[in-house]
Amino acid sequence: MKKLAVLALTAGLALVLAGCASSNTPVPTETTVHLQQEREKDDTITVSGRMELEVPPDVAKISIGVSSQGSTPEAAREENATAINATLAALEELGIEEKDMQTSSINLWNRYDNNGNRNGYRMSTDLTVYVRDIEKAGDAIDAAIAAGTNELNGIEYLVSNRDELYNQALTDAIALAREKAEALAAAANKALVEVKQVDETSRAAATVKEYNPATGGIAVAEDTVKTSIRPGSTSISAEVQVVFRVE
Repeated sequence: MKKLAVLALTAGLALVLAGCASSNTPVPTETTVHLQQEREKDDTITVSGRMELEVPPDVAKISIGVSSQGSTPEAAREENATAINATLAALEELGIEEKDMQTSSINLWNRYDNNGNRNGYRMSTDLTVYVRDIEKAGDAIDAAIAAGTNELNGIEYLVSNRDELYNQALTDAIALAREKAEALAAAANKALVEVKQVDETSRAAATVKEYNPATGGIAVAEDTVKTSIRPGSTSISAEVQVVFRVE
């Protein structure tokens, strides 16, 4: 067998590779490249490709709730149910469907004074609401609070076709890996023959980037009392490692 050979790429080749990426998608910050000979007639090149898509989220996931107190369990429950039912009705008026409103938790506790004596009851109900018209996310929060919601536990931004976009990023990552392999093979006076192995080294995860990190995901506009939502953008990235046979 021949000994393993490692190629050192010139600065000019690095510039060629940088030009392969589009202006919207950065070139991988780290690239592992090997040219080796496994058998007498089986040379391979191993390259990695990483692509990132910036997309606007189209679904808002809002966590809200109602906390109520009463001298008896029934009193706490009745106050809580009144506010929750009013909240659900207000959200339905905005066009949010029943399937997009889920009771995520419901609890009833004893309340005690400083001496350890029970002096009442507290009940809480939490709702998870999916707002599929993301422009109505702020309106949904305002309507819920006006109806009796007194707890807001956060907001999350989602992409409804994330799997489709991730598969697109995978395809683009493989194409970028092939471009790199072709450049490396040409520098070594070789040609690509076939793909021997493809490994997916990333997971289908989305990273949210806020439009304005200083104000976060929810902000109150200065010229109105309405809640303003800034969903920002979501990054969906995919990374692969591809082994090509060359000759």
